[in-house]
Amino acid sequence: MGIMSSLRRRAAAVAAAACAGVLALTGCTAFNNSDDGTADGNGTSATTQTFQPSGGKPTATLSIASGSENKEVATAIQKAADQSNVAVTMHYMGSLEIMNALKAGGQDHDAVWPASSMWISMGDTKHIVKDAASTSTTPIVFGIAKSKAVKLGWADDSGATKPVSTADILAAVSDGKLTFSMTSATVIDSALNVYQTALRKPSWTIWVVDYSGSMSGEGKNGVVKGLNAALDPDQAKKSYIEPASGDVNILIPFETEAHRPVKATGTSTSDLLHEADATDASGGTDIYEGLLSALDELPSESEASQYTTAIVLMTDGRSNSDHQDEFESAYKSRGRDLPIFSIMFGGLRVKMCVWLGVSRGLDLAFLNAD
Repeated sequence: MGIMSSLRRRAAAVAAAACAGVLALTGCTAFNNSDDGTADGNGTSATTQTFQPSGGKPTATLSIASGSENKEVATAIQKAADQSNVAVTMHYMGSLEIMNALKAGGQDHDAVWPASSMWISMGDTKHIVKDAASTSTTPIVFGIAKSKAVKLGWADDSGATKPVSTADILAAVSDGKLTFSMTSATVIDSALNVYQTALRKPSWTIWVVDYSGSMSGEGKNGVVKGLNAALDPDQAKKSYIEPASGDVNILIPFETEAHRPVKATGTSTSDLLHEADATDASGGTDIYEGLLSALDELPSESEASQYTTAIVLMTDGRSNSDHQDEFESAYKSRGRDLPIFSIMFGGLRVKMCVWLGVSRGLDLAFLNAD
C-alpha cells in the first residue's frame, strides 16, 4: 500500500462523504419478489443498473451489491436474466462499501459481487456468506531474486523466465530451497489497522477549505461531513484512513482572506473539527490566499523528510480575485514536490483548477463532490 495511495484514498473518502458465480447471503431471502417488475426497459443510473428478462414479467428480482468493474459484463448478466426470467438489480459500490455492507449483515442485498474475494474475507465477520463461486481470477506476481530463480531452474542466466506453477513453488518451499511469508486472511483486517496507525510514514496534511458565501448551506455541510469522515478517528477507521499518532492536520478556512490556521496532532482532532463546523460561510472568495497560507504551514526543511506532505483544497472554484503570480512564485521558491488534491463543489470553474494541476506541474487529483 503506497503512502501517496493512502493520501489519495483519504481525499477520495472526503469527496464520497461530502456527496450525499455471485455470493448469496444467509439471512436474506433467495430473491426479493417485485410486484411491479414489469418496468419498461432497464433502469440505469450512475450507481444502479437493472436487467429485466426479455420474456416479460420476472418471477423475482435479485439485488446485488457489486463492484463497478462488473459493468463490463452487462451482456452476460442480461443473458442470465433472460434465461432465468429473474430480474437483476446491480447496486454499484466501492469495495470498502461492499465490505461494510457484509459487516452490517448484508443490508437489503441478496448477494455481493466484489472485485476480489479478499473483501469477503474481511467483511464477512458474521459468517453470512453461504455459497460462493469464482467468476474471474486476479493475476499474482511472485517476485524473487534473479540468482534464486536461476538456482531453482526457473530462469536462465539472461533472466528469461520459464513457466512456473504453484506446485513448483510449493515444492521448493517444502524442500527448504525457498522461503517466503504471506498474510493470513484471518488477520488482514488487523494488519491494515497496524499499517494505518503505526507503520506508515506520518502525514502532514493542510486542508484549505472555502467558507465563502457561495459555500453556504449544502456546500459547508458537505465540507464538514467530509472532514469528519477523514479526521474523526471513529468515522475514519471505517474506511481505514484514521489519523495516526504522528500525523499533523491543519485546517485553513478562507474566503476573501485566509483565517487563522488550526493545527491538530495525532488523533486529537476534535478542536479542528469543531472549528470547521463553527466557522460561518460568508464573504467573497480568494482561493490563492488560502493556498498561500498553506505554503506557510508546511513542515520545516529539517522535518520535511519525516512526513508525507499534501495540501487538500476544498472549494466550488468561484474565485473572484487573482493572486496567481504570487502563488506561483511562492510555490516555486519552496523547491518541493508538493501534491495538491482538489475536492470540488457546485459550479466549479474548471479552467482555474486545470491551471493548478497542469501549468504549474502540481499533482492535482480531481474529485467531484457535486
